[in-house]
Amino acid sequence: MTPLAAVAVFFLGLNGAFCILAPSVFVSDRARGPYTVANNYELTRVYSRALDGYRQVVEDFPQSRYYDPARIGIANSLMALGRRSEAIADFEKLLSSLTDNSERESNRLIVLSKLAAALEEEGDAGRFKDVFEMLARDYPGSQATKDARRFADTILVTSQAAEKSAPRSGLVSIQAEPAIVGKPFKLAINIKQGAVPAGQFSIAINSAFIAQFDFVSVMPSSMGTSDYWGKRFFEFAGNGDKPFEAVFIFRARTAGRHNLDLDLGANFSLIEANQVSAIVVSEK
Repeated sequence: MTPLAAVAVFFLGLNGAFCILAPSVFVSDRARGPYTVANNYELTRVYSRALDGYRQVVEDFPQSRYYDPARIGIANSLMALGRRSEAIADFEKLLSSLTDNSERESNRLIVLSKLAAALEEEGDAGRFKDVFEMLARDYPGSQATKDARRFADTILVTSQAAEKSAPRSGLVSIQAEPAIVGKPFKLAINIKQGAVPAGQFSIAINSAFIAQFDFVSVMPSSMGTSDYWGKRFFEFAGNGDKPFEAVFIFRARTAGRHNLDLDLGANFSLIEANQVSAIVVSEK
């Protein structure tokens, strides 16, 4: 055997040994390409293509270092597509099934951060508290913990305000037109005489509902909006001695049953109207 042939045989044997002893190295290299393609789709907001690409990586390369990032990408894409409940379920599964490798802690922080943001958007204070406790305990100095703390503080303030103000029924009534995905519909909110004081007040709609709709307009025009306590506050001015009607126009993003939790606000406090209505959105 010539020296050149001997060298070739040596390197062939060496590569074969690596394939046997460290196959994940080679699998990871093969997963990198399709993962990068899926990630580029996500970055350019082509979320349906990103979702398909990430799922293919998960199916084809379960031993790859890109396996968990692809699973995170699936949940991110679902979230961006408005499929929040599915995204939350995927993030929660990830917490208990992340691969035990050198990237586990960084992936776990990403998952907790994304899950906290999703639960905040959902308005799910109960599950959010559990996630925030994990963030505060395990990653106290992280930006994710600082971001989540704002909503945690809001939950605390809201609960304290609720203890001071018992819910009052009959303050408001709601009439909604049939809602179809992609088409505007009217939502009329009637506030009973004396429900709010004269002057400036707010109609507060839960953030989880707002996230499922595009706001088109409201009449009379709102004086401004603000988001806190897991709600969006639309500010108006009125005479507390007269009934008040606000007609909102929304456009639904997704089909399904969406709960509208309506309250009122005045003088920096929440007036719980105890008014929850289900708005059913059909595909057509």
